[in-house]
Amino acid sequence: MRKEETDVEFMEAFRKGEERAYDRLFREYYAPLCFFAFRMLHDENLAEDIVQECFINLWNRRKGLNHIQSIRSYLYTAVRYRCVDHYRSGRPDMDALPDELTQADPASDAEAMMIMTETVKNLYEQLEQLPARMREVIKLYYLEGKTYKEIGGILQTDPETVRNQRFKALKFIRKIFIPG
Repeated sequence: MRKEETDVEFMEAFRKGEERAYDRLFREYYAPLCFFAFRMLHDENLAEDIVQECFINLWNRRKGLNHIQSIRSYLYTAVRYRCVDHYRSGRPDMDALPDELTQADPASDAEAMMIMTETVKNLYEQLEQLPARMREVIKLYYLEGKTYKEIGGILQTDPETVRNQRFKALKFIRKIFIPG
């Protein structure tokens, strides 16, 4: 998609069913939306299923999207409501909903979650620039909550090496996010 193409032109292309518009939307929002859903459901496969359902629903309803101001907000809101619906289908009592789904001001909470998800998206992009072993250490340590010893066992290396790789990776990431 050309840089000079406006959001209005993008939405028109999307409404007409142009695959390049859908591809752009999917590439830009799939990973952050999966993270967003995962934070609420704590189930990676379920989060991915819900996000995929939301994209399919969006595509099927694309011709009637004239009223949407922000496709980004629409997607985040759709995913949030699908997560709530899923959670309620198994637990009809509202008290059973986790804190992430019962905030007093859902719009404000959703905005904070969107910002966090976009930050995580940027972080993931930077993680892909790390050497493979450092990237694996960071993912296992921070995303899966594994200890140095557990990671050492998985990667068949000394836990102290894992620790050193983690610190080197953090140093690299800090340079990107905190220049100077």
